[in-house]
Amino acid sequence: MMRSQAVFTWMDQMPRKPGTHKPMRRLTERHGANDRWGSGRGGRPWRRQRARIFERDDYLCQIHLRRGEIRPVTLHGKYAGVCDHIIPLAEGGTDDDDNLQTICQECDKEKTAAEAARGAARNGGGYVKS
Repeated sequence: MMRSQAVFTWMDQMPRKPGTHKPMRRLTERHGANDRWGSGRGGRPWRRQRARIFERDDYLCQIHLRRGEIRPVTLHGKYAGVCDHIIPLAEGGTDDDDNLQTICQECDKEKTAAEAARGAARNGGGYVKS
């Protein structure tokens, strides 16, 4: 089994006074994340996809819209909406645009509670640490 090459910074080479803490290692050394930096739901691709979904949905909560109500949301700030997975990833959903919708924070809380209850029922009523 080959170990990945550790990445060190110039801080690792700095002399330290006795009793001082060691500088924190870089993320790439701790997690081996060289090839994934900036990906995932916090990265730039997700932010662009989120903005695209909000634009597609005219910055309106889709759950309220199906009820015949208009609830506008924003990308950021007090009335920021949520880019929600219609079918949650935990239930086999994907990050494809057709599985994403814009919803308000209120609907997100309700939907998340319902999804958590379904997950708890699937796992025998308790929290299962993965």
